[in-house]
Amino acid sequence: MHPVGQCPLPVSTQRGDTVVVLPLEVDTCNASLISAQLLALLDQGVPSLIMDMTSTRFCDCTGLQAIVRAGQRADALSTPACVALPAAGPVRRVAHLADLARRAPVTTGVAAAHRRLHQATPAYDSVS
Repeated sequence: MHPVGQCPLPVSTQRGDTVVVLPLEVDTCNASLISAQLLALLDQGVPSLIMDMTSTRFCDCTGLQAIVRAGQRADALSTPACVALPAAGPVRRVAHLADLARRAPVTTGVAAAHRRLHQATPAYDSVS
């Protein structure tokens, strides 16, 4: 179970991008709160959004759906958005199995996310 204190999520501005650090676990217990905060940031008009999952150690399908929903809203608003995954581990594996890169822009790490958001024609990274 996740304490309610895990949300709101830490939000910062780095290199002009809004970076939201997702918790260690993203699952059915907190996915609706995470989704609500990500969607609210997008609706408020952030110029770009990085969903930082580099420290996330567990993510279930409900958590992935929250990420996908935020990516879809970003697309609808023409807001550049990206999911920063760890280089290896269970979250990366789940993202690969769920084919997250087909549904949302994905990079390895926050630095790559910054680069991806500032490319003229961004390309989706492969999640393997």
